[in-house]
Amino acid sequence: MATTAKTDYDALKTPSPLRPDTDNLPPNTVRHVIADYPRIILFAVAVFLFLRFFESISQALFLFLFAILLAIVLNAPVRFLEARGVKRGISVAGVALILLTGIGTTLYIAGPRIAQEAVTLVQKGPERAARVRDNVIRQTQNYPQVAEFIEKNGSTFNSESLAKNATALLPRIGRYTLGFFGALATGFFLFVLTLYMVAQPKPLIKGLLSAVPPAYRKEAAHALTRIVGQLEAWALATLVLMVIIGVMSGVGLALLGVPNALLFGLIAGFGEAIPTIGPILSAVPPFAVAVADDPAKGGQVLVLFLVVQQLENNLLVPWIMSRNLNLHPVSILFFVVSLGSLLGVAGALLAVPTAIIVKILWEEFYLRKRAPREDALDAAADAVLRAGERTRPARRVVPDAVETKEQDKI
Repeated sequence: MATTAKTDYDALKTPSPLRPDTDNLPPNTVRHVIADYPRIILFAVAVFLFLRFFESISQALFLFLFAILLAIVLNAPVRFLEARGVKRGISVAGVALILLTGIGTTLYIAGPRIAQEAVTLVQKGPERAARVRDNVIRQTQNYPQVAEFIEKNGSTFNSESLAKNATALLPRIGRYTLGFFGALATGFFLFVLTLYMVAQPKPLIKGLLSAVPPAYRKEAAHALTRIVGQLEAWALATLVLMVIIGVMSGVGLALLGVPNALLFGLIAGFGEAIPTIGPILSAVPPFAVAVADDPAKGGQVLVLFLVVQQLENNLLVPWIMSRNLNLHPVSILFFVVSLGSLLGVAGALLAVPTAIIVKILWEEFYLRKRAPREDALDAAADAVLRAGERTRPARRVVPDAVETKEQDKI
């Protein structure tokens, strides 16, 4: 009967002895050896090819991710009807019919008005830009160098230059710019794909879990449950916030007498879906229009958006978003910038869902078994923050203190 030799895992922690050919080297000589360099080269090539492959299919991947997000949102009302005895197929058809009816009714009632305001905004853009330039020149008469610079670059505000800049900016809004019919085809495909996912989600979930190795299947099921729950909570809360912020902004701008209030309210509502920077960017168009008509009104617009954001951050978000996502603003901005540069506005809209997925996968598959002690992490973080002190030396934190809660299972 063969016996299995016991592996000495502690030996992995000790460095290997010097090679025989280094014995004759002078003392204190440091020798750097790169082992398995063909494997390193192959790994680098594999990473490069993977990034190129990901770039080529990124549009399709994020289209499916957007469909999954919509399916999770629609699953909430479908689940509500299914719990009351309505078959899932009938529930999906009813929810889809209500959704299409709501979208069609909204476009029928508000679509012409929004289109008219958009055309008016574009037509009066050069005139308003010229007025802003004249107002700035008048306000900078006490600063001759600034006034001279604006007068020399005044051609930037003429109609031809604005039209040229707007034309050059349009392709940058999204990396994958679609025409009208292409957008309709993409929207129809997205809608059908979402309905298929909502109508028959169980085979997809079973297939996904079956593809995971058995050793990690439990973690995968737990992670998937957390992802779906947090995405549903975030998506429903974001939709409610979009409606509330859009209505509040549109009504406030209308009371202030700002033109195109309906269009700007719609922009503010959609801007709410882009975390952190969306609300700031949505305030720029109404502020620019208000400043062109009356500089004092521009200040009123800024006060309006400041009040709306304070109400949102201190009242609406804690009330509506009952589940805390525990996402740091810096990490959200990282995904907004990276995905926005990759897919434009669509990528920025998917920043929070992507951050949620990455965070939960990291916690379930890595951090759960290797989580350091919280007090050790706090001590290490304090030491890092005090690293630049000169008056009082920072207390040295022993690296071994940042240890895991329990030993990794081998």
